[in-house]
Amino acid sequence: MWILLLLISISIGQIFTVGDEVLDDVTPRIGHSQGVVLVSTLDGQLQALNMEDGSTKWTLQEDPVLRAPTTVKKGFTFLPNPQDGSLYVLKEGILKRLPLNIPALVHASPLKSSDGVLYAGSKRDVWLEIDPLTGAKVETMSATNDKVCPANNKNAVFVGRTEYRISMYDTKNREKTWNTTFSDYTAHLLPSNNDYPFRHYVTSNGNVLTVGPGGEIIWERDFGLPVVAMYLLQNDGLHKLNYVVMGGETMENIIKSALTPGGKNDVLADLGVTPQTTSPQHALFATLYVGESPFGLYAMDVLVDKHTITYAPKYLGPPLLEGPSPIALSAKEKAQFVPSSRPVISIDIPAITHKTTDGVFLLLGYHEKPQVDLSAILPIRFSNTPSFPPIVYKPDVKDMKQITDHSTQTFESSLSGMLLEIYLRHPTAFATAVFTLLALAITVVWLCGKQSGVALIAGEVRSAQTSRQSNSGLSWVSGNEEVPEGWMKIGKLQYNPTEILGRGCEGTVVYRGKFDGRDVAVKRVVSEFVRLVDREADLLRESDTHPNVIRYFCMESDSQFRYLALELCVASLNDYVTEETIREKVPISSTELLRQATEGLAHLHIMQIVHRDMKPQNVLLSTAGARGVRAVISDFGLCKRVQPGRQSLSKRSGLAGTDGWIAPEALICESTSFPVDVFSLGCIFYYVLSDGEHPFGDSLHRQTNIINGEYTLLGIKQDVPVAVALIESMIQRIPKSRPSLQCVLAHPFFWEPERRLQFFGDVSDRIEKEEDTSMVARRLEHNARAVVGGNWRNNICAPLAADLRKFRTYKGHSVRDLLRAMRNKKHHYRELPEDVRESLGLIPEQFVSYFTSRFPLLLLHTYEAMKWCADEGVFRSYYPDEDIFCTQVRLRMKEEIENDELQRKLDSQNMETEWVRGQAVKHKPPAKTIA
Repeated sequence: MWILLLLISISIGQIFTVGDEVLDDVTPRIGHSQGVVLVSTLDGQLQALNMEDGSTKWTLQEDPVLRAPTTVKKGFTFLPNPQDGSLYVLKEGILKRLPLNIPALVHASPLKSSDGVLYAGSKRDVWLEIDPLTGAKVETMSATNDKVCPANNKNAVFVGRTEYRISMYDTKNREKTWNTTFSDYTAHLLPSNNDYPFRHYVTSNGNVLTVGPGGEIIWERDFGLPVVAMYLLQNDGLHKLNYVVMGGETMENIIKSALTPGGKNDVLADLGVTPQTTSPQHALFATLYVGESPFGLYAMDVLVDKHTITYAPKYLGPPLLEGPSPIALSAKEKAQFVPSSRPVISIDIPAITHKTTDGVFLLLGYHEKPQVDLSAILPIRFSNTPSFPPIVYKPDVKDMKQITDHSTQTFESSLSGMLLEIYLRHPTAFATAVFTLLALAITVVWLCGKQSGVALIAGEVRSAQTSRQSNSGLSWVSGNEEVPEGWMKIGKLQYNPTEILGRGCEGTVVYRGKFDGRDVAVKRVVSEFVRLVDREADLLRESDTHPNVIRYFCMESDSQFRYLALELCVASLNDYVTEETIREKVPISSTELLRQATEGLAHLHIMQIVHRDMKPQNVLLSTAGARGVRAVISDFGLCKRVQPGRQSLSKRSGLAGTDGWIAPEALICESTSFPVDVFSLGCIFYYVLSDGEHPFGDSLHRQTNIINGEYTLLGIKQDVPVAVALIESMIQRIPKSRPSLQCVLAHPFFWEPERRLQFFGDVSDRIEKEEDTSMVARRLEHNARAVVGGNWRNNICAPLAADLRKFRTYKGHSVRDLLRAMRNKKHHYRELPEDVRESLGLIPEQFVSYFTSRFPLLLLHTYEAMKWCADEGVFRSYYPDEDIFCTQVRLRMKEEIENDELQRKLDSQNMETEWVRGQAVKHKPPAKTIA
């Protein structure tokens, strides 16, 4: 039973994992070089059309998109939507919409609903390699064949197709009620900024109308069967196209109104994104179209105008399609699922009916849209304890005491009789059993007493942080509780199951919820990973005191899931990069977000915690509070602590992280430590500063490039040299070559303009009296011409150049003279002429920007050159003490200085020796002559 319960809980959790990979991918900008639109119809045909005129280029025949029963039976009958797999259930003459579609039910199966229906499903994935010019299938790949992926054809396009099979069994009738097959193609979503020029309108009977940007009709086609999807064919696969489904008569009325003499040609242009908001004479209303085909009954969401006949339940005599109101329908759901009110045309029941052998019938046509049945697919609670109906009668205390005494007496008498009978029949065995039980009891009491102190302390701490429910289960909130309609309640937590904030791996889902009246994010994790959840909660409790680590409030649990209440955030860093609307709403710069994320991660490293899954989706943006918007580190599911006395994690920790953001040492199964987070953070830096690019290329080759250390940093758009130098150091292939996060925070990339200006001034003061031959001066002037652009006097404005010539001579090729000029003009800013002050701008922002924009390498060059002075008091605040790079540089520079001084001494000694020898030869006494 427990194994079955565990498998069901895992399966239910996997409902929400559909499409995760799609969310992490960065969607490329769509081009239209091929100009091919694919139209998928109910019979399984995939027709390629010319985007400009609608002519057919080729046709690919696959299995029907939908295969369902063609008759209506007693009990349950399901009407699937061939466009998205959503389901409508017809039972006892009442039609309702299920909250889960066919793919979700397949992922959740095996599943039993609260009304006794068993769901069993399966799916089959197939890859089709298609020639985009002819439509011919080059290859078909699936898990059932033995073929490997063939060599990539230059023109071939890979299209994924998934077939879902679902069967329902009615436990009351003990028979299979219904089964169907639904197929869907894997497709990308068009980006919000795409330049696709056309809009498509589809009728319920298979007509397709294509309209241009100005409302002009481009082409029209009749496919004879309902259109279930439209795609734009590109080299990277299919891209889903949006279209509006209308009734056939509705489209005819709109076209006639637009094309009649004196009519407005912009009627179709007004239908745009929200067809319901058009002018009153062309207003459209949501209905449900019920139809039949050779492949089974189906239902589709269709928009109709006020002239279209729509069947409303109140006109059908006995309630055929009308059902009760949903048990929990939120305001948002009411706005979404309850159709707009409009006058319904009252007609007699038409002759268009669908009859069956047992007399059940269903009207075909346009129906008022049914409401959502939120209770139809709720999983029942599995328990070994039988359920009993509620007891209405409540006896008083006296009656209850009499009942209790009578029950106790009866139980004691029966137990005494049973023990006496056992003793008379088996005295030896009875005595042995009594002594054994007594010994066990003494042992248990001794162990409990020994551990009671520790257990009491641990229990108090745990109860302060965690509230668990052993018998509460997963239950819908009843109407008399003070919680919003449709919400779920687990202990102190409440959450809205229809408002999903995000999805993770292994069935993890994040919902919007409440805790003690506070808006929170509720992270639901499958109970199979209870050890990981408890570790995540413990790490959160220890680290969430930092403002850049997500706050943790409490944890609850039931028989299937664990629930963590976390700080509610407005968006992720990925949303900030990819959505312009988020950047407009969040009043914080990208540099500040990166700094805060680095501080949060540095706090974890100080606590000896390695995150191991850093990516843009795990850096969240908090709601605006007293401290403004904050970047917070989230998702501690893969975090691990470095044990005391160790410098790295064990190799047994395994590969952790997300593809494309994992450090190379983790990919090749080496020991990992804090540098893995530094590597991932470096990739995040580039992702933000390049507006969504990755330093290691596209997702297909990214992992290989990471292992080989092949990257590009050409996409950075601000503070380029400084940012490139920082990111390049963070994504080094060798872990020891990466800086610590303290060094990253101290890097000039994060310096404010005031700090940069102060640094330039301190450097200028330090080297003012240095000789040109000193080590610091030589390092500062090394490669100076590249830093100052040959001659910096030629790269400044005329007013400043003229002012500099009045006072002293500056060397145009010298970095030291450029820093001296900056220092002097900053000190005498008030005394400068008006035109010079206007050119330099205000101090410090515009003043610093004036020089760094003209000399982009100046800050980085000066910072690197002065590292050997980091031990000096004035420079200690600019270079972190624990920075291994600064230490290595200082040691290397001091070695160079010592070698230089030694060489100087040797040269000086050699010169003195040569001079002494020369003097000795010059004053040598004449040789004596021997007679």
